[in-house]
Amino acid sequence: PGPGAEELVRRKAELLVLSRQLLERERGLAAFRSELHAFETSYRKALGARYARLDELAERLDETALGDGHHPGEPDEDDDGPADRYPGQGLPGGQNWAWGEREPDKEPERRVVVDEDAKRLFRQLARIIHPDLAGDAQERERRTNLMVAANDAYEQGDVAALERLLEDWHASPEAVTGSGAAAELERTLRRIAQVEASMRRIDEELAELEASAMGWLRRRVEKAAREGWDLLAHMVRELDRQIGEAQLELDRRAAGRDEALSWRTG
Repeated sequence: PGPGAEELVRRKAELLVLSRQLLERERGLAAFRSELHAFETSYRKALGARYARLDELAERLDETALGDGHHPGEPDEDDDGPADRYPGQGLPGGQNWAWGEREPDKEPERRVVVDEDAKRLFRQLARIIHPDLAGDAQERERRTNLMVAANDAYEQGDVAALERLLEDWHASPEAVTGSGAAAELERTLRRIAQVEASMRRIDEELAELEASAMGWLRRRVEKAAREGWDLLAHMVRELDRQIGEAQLELDRRAAGRDEALSWRTG
């Protein structure tokens, strides 16, 4: 009994409330991820093949270009690529919803030279967070995850990451030794700080997902639905129109070449 014990009871109650709030946030984040993934799947199904077809036609038109001051198929420094020529179909912000673009070739991985600071920090971490020092299964799992992160940082020679891991450990509840109300209060306070940090990270991730290109488009589609029209269907029609125009132009050029060839051979 005493002020320390009373504060411990109060803080444990606060931790319980925060832990429930964290669980709700985690469920909310998982639900949002699932909904955004489902929307992205629908978007790809409706528009992906069309963007790929439009890019294909644009490339074929480039290859058949005549009288523009450069050889057919030769890129022009001022010319946009096929994907750049077809942004978000008049949508605000100029978002580019092109599909099927290839990722740039990755550079060969270079061997990382681990310096003495990284070695020193890794050894220091390994001594204090090794899973064999755990008192129960939950703590062993946490220590194992920390060791994995430490190994990854060490292999990359990332001194800053190793320093952050060391700082996080020293600020963690597991770093508090001893028993009694004072020690348990300190552990509880640190757990509260961890839960609050986790909630902040979830809020930041939600904000990033909502601000992403797909999150932005999803909001636009939902707003259009509330106003009584289908934005994705509108984008499909616009793409089909552009595909039709590009195909007609390609056919016109092919007919022109055939006519010129017939005139020369005639």
